[in-house]
Amino acid sequence: MRAMKKKPSTALVVRTENKGSLSVRNPIEELWPSPEPIRIELRAVKPLLEDMIPEPLRLWLNDVAYRMQVPLDYVAAATIVMISSVIGSGCGIRPKRRDDWLVVPNLWGGVVGRPGMLKSPALEAALRRPLQRLEAVAQEKFEEAEADFELEEKRYQARQKAAEKAMADAARKEIKTSSSSGELDRIQKEQCNWKAPQPPVHRRYVTNDVTIQKMSVLQAQNPRGLLIFRDELTGFLATLDKEDRQSDRAFHLQAWNGNGADTVDTIGRGTIRVENLCESIFGGIQPSKLNDYLYQSVRNIANDGLIQRFQVLVYPDEPKKWKLVDQFPDNAQKNRAFAIVERLAQMDFTDHGAIQEEDEKIPWLRFSEDAQEFFNSWLTKLQTEKLGAGDDEPIMQEHLAKFRSLMPSLALIFHLIEVADGTASGAVSERSAERAAHWCDYLESHARRIYGLVQNASMQGATRLARKIQDGALTEGFTARDVYHKQWTGLDDPGVTKSALEELVEAGWIRPRPLPVADNSKGGRPPLPSYEINPQLSKTDSRISDVSEGGATETS
Repeated sequence: MRAMKKKPSTALVVRTENKGSLSVRNPIEELWPSPEPIRIELRAVKPLLEDMIPEPLRLWLNDVAYRMQVPLDYVAAATIVMISSVIGSGCGIRPKRRDDWLVVPNLWGGVVGRPGMLKSPALEAALRRPLQRLEAVAQEKFEEAEADFELEEKRYQARQKAAEKAMADAARKEIKTSSSSGELDRIQKEQCNWKAPQPPVHRRYVTNDVTIQKMSVLQAQNPRGLLIFRDELTGFLATLDKEDRQSDRAFHLQAWNGNGADTVDTIGRGTIRVENLCESIFGGIQPSKLNDYLYQSVRNIANDGLIQRFQVLVYPDEPKKWKLVDQFPDNAQKNRAFAIVERLAQMDFTDHGAIQEEDEKIPWLRFSEDAQEFFNSWLTKLQTEKLGAGDDEPIMQEHLAKFRSLMPSLALIFHLIEVADGTASGAVSERSAERAAHWCDYLESHARRIYGLVQNASMQGATRLARKIQDGALTEGFTARDVYHKQWTGLDDPGVTKSALEELVEAGWIRPRPLPVADNSKGGRPPLPSYEINPQLSKTDSRISDVSEGGATETS
């Protein structure tokens, strides 16, 4: 983010001429300059190059983005996280050659864009539709299994009733003859060997709005994991910030690891044991709402790293040109991509080189020799040049620290996409590792843009204050105290408010009223400076540029 370019103030110097008890202003001082635009420029981001997308998905994602005229970033990020949820804890990666450090490739992410950027349709095409096909097949299998279960349940109940009647007859006979024939014991032993039929499990892949109690049930039934998809992520994040939802927050934080276990005790369902807790999250978010959330997160000294777990969070530039596209979808490439997702959902990864030892619940792969050397070099650079330098804000440092698991997760995902397409096998290739490293560079630039939204507090405050002035929330003669006492987000700190006021004075939006000559004989505190508002401003004025407008892309 760049602060507004400073210019010499065009506001006239305020003078007062003391004439008795009145402060009289020179007539020329009633003139106002034309207010300068208030603009916050976004940091540049790296472009998503086509060869960063695995070849089996490349043509399909380009087709979707082109027909919708949306950034390729939207559909690519959504698809990668969707596939990460399908793999889930079905296969992990051990990034080091000998160490038992295990990374499960379930990812969290989202897309940032203002309303009207077609975020929802893009996510529908790239994320929801492949999962809907999986869920349709799973629903059909569940209904067939449920019908078979009902028949088996009836047979089991009938046998139980017959056994009870036979036991009653045998008992009466023993009582009548005062002797035991052993028939009662035989029936009891036979009945103990009967196993009650188990209800079928409904395989699930995605859920939207769910309590942690219900999520525990779903996770217990689906140990490979689930995706939480929210069309608007801020609602989900705001819910977790509530004081009475701290247990929910802890649950989701634990589920991000992908290989933990959990036990939930409820009144209705009793004790629910989740052998493997694995969760992916994805959704859309507006820049202004993300800005408000980040502002609170940065100021929160109890920050637990929730937002930093959204590693695949992208905020691309808006397309500079739009054109009407009306053409048929590339169904051949779409079906190829959907088939890959279906194979990954059903795949036993041990059939494709993954190792699963007796005491482990998650099979895993390692890097190939060349890929291992590449990863070692990449990890060393991350630790020494980015994390070790300590040049970034704490929130950015915490975000980058989670790249230790992001890079091998992406490498595994890219490799398994090629495995499902029949073009790769065995250990994770150097090609996939290099592609993952490029994604990390790309995602780092997006993280810097996103966290940059709140790192220039004075310009952020000036933008928010300008909005309040335009909306009529402040009237002539307001003071700094009037602003920060209202506890508006981003303007609830006296220091930030003072800086924001200085920015708006510099831009000609406001100017301080002249203070009367102080009468030191009366003592007391001097009055606070109050401000006049430039009468040229109006509610329909377009001098404020939202953070979602503009931006720049780094050249590759």
